[in-house]
Amino acid sequence: MCCDVVMSDVAKRPTTDVSDVILHSMDGMVGQLTGRLAGLGRLEYLWEPVAGMWSIRPSSDGGPPVVEGAGIRAIDPAPMTTIAWRLWHLSLDCFDDYTRRFAGDLSDASAEWTFEPGEALATLDEKWAAFRSTLAARDWWKELGADWGPFSSHCVADIAMHASNELVHHAAEIALLRDLYANQA
Repeated sequence: MCCDVVMSDVAKRPTTDVSDVILHSMDGMVGQLTGRLAGLGRLEYLWEPVAGMWSIRPSSDGGPPVVEGAGIRAIDPAPMTTIAWRLWHLSLDCFDDYTRRFAGDLSDASAEWTFEPGEALATLDEKWAAFRSTLAARDWWKELGADWGPFSSHCVADIAMHASNELVHHAAEIALLRDLYANQA
């Protein structure tokens, strides 16, 4: 059972350091996601089981593939999205965006992405590592500050918890898409 493994790891390292607790938990979440993505092929990565899904599309000018809906923050109802889109969202729109924002870079996440699942997974690992390092070097209870707009008075722990929420719910959605793909009639 996956939860037994995570809990037994925690039991081996008792701590009262919030950084250790949160980062260990998030490492486990990322590990579960990347483990669940083992063997992901290109057809499944880009699979669109329903019409109107957001995904990665060829650019109109022959450049790198682009992310459909990149930069749109509020749409109701939210469209269904492919595994490719969700990996872009976690890697660049969440982890990379938060890392850059901590450094004062308020630019939007790149709308360029890849058609190749291996490249996407390597980027996820890279962006998680950078975000993790950024979090580990911060005071968890310090306010985020003006670069975070309406969340300026929130603390670093708040953004870690928000990132955890993004990670958990998108990982679950990716897992469901993988299950549906594997069990098509």
